[in-house]
Amino acid sequence: MLRLGKIKSAADSFLNKYKTENPASYAAAQQAVGGLLVIDGFIGIDNPFGKNKRSGIFGSVMGVIVGLLLLFGTSFMGNIFGINNLTATTTATVVEVTQPTRTSSKSGSSCTPQATYTVNGKDYTQTSTSGSSSACALTAGQTIAINYDPNNPGAWAYDLQTAKTVLKIFPIAGAIVAMSSVWTFIVRLLSILFGWKLLKNGRALAKTLPAGTDLSTIKQEIKKNFAKYLFGLDPETVTP
Repeated sequence: MLRLGKIKSAADSFLNKYKTENPASYAAAQQAVGGLLVIDGFIGIDNPFGKNKRSGIFGSVMGVIVGLLLLFGTSFMGNIFGINNLTATTTATVVEVTQPTRTSSKSGSSCTPQATYTVNGKDYTQTSTSGSSSACALTAGQTIAINYDPNNPGAWAYDLQTAKTVLKIFPIAGAIVAMSSVWTFIVRLLSILFGWKLLKNGRALAKTLPAGTDLSTIKQEIKKNFAKYLFGLDPETVTP
């Protein structure tokens, strides 16, 4: 990912050669470079809805949202699926195990066991509320430890600790994604402001030029040259 310092340094270096030419070229260069930096800040100039190389400010906002969902949504998911309510433990006997429907390797597959157990003198024969890959190794008649909901003993799960361990990873990943996306958002925002400043300066300089001066052709050429200079893009792929 290109950082703001590198972008500004590259832009200034690129513009310097136009300062020594003529006001028209410099005005066109400022507008071309500024416009591209604004576009890059919003969507990523080498990511115009196709190749997913660098996200713009919109992509960083989505990253923050995803990160926050991972960070704070884990507990919510645990409540939705009832995992947080499975606080009591007991032993159970496996009745049967529903195997995964796919016929490929069981690695990553999820199996759902049915078991019989007793809570407060009442017998239950229930299917687990959730499946797991570890349940695929269970066999009928095997004794296992389960977690169940003391307020609803019919709800239970096997190997709950593994599920909780996996869920603990999501907030960590969410924090990393959120912080990285916030940093990207800041860089993109500053890039947009820097580009907008160049664009305004170029327009202001263009107003001082003789009436009838046409900068459109040179601006498009400079855009392509700058895109190749900063992003390494083929000039023919840059939209005018």
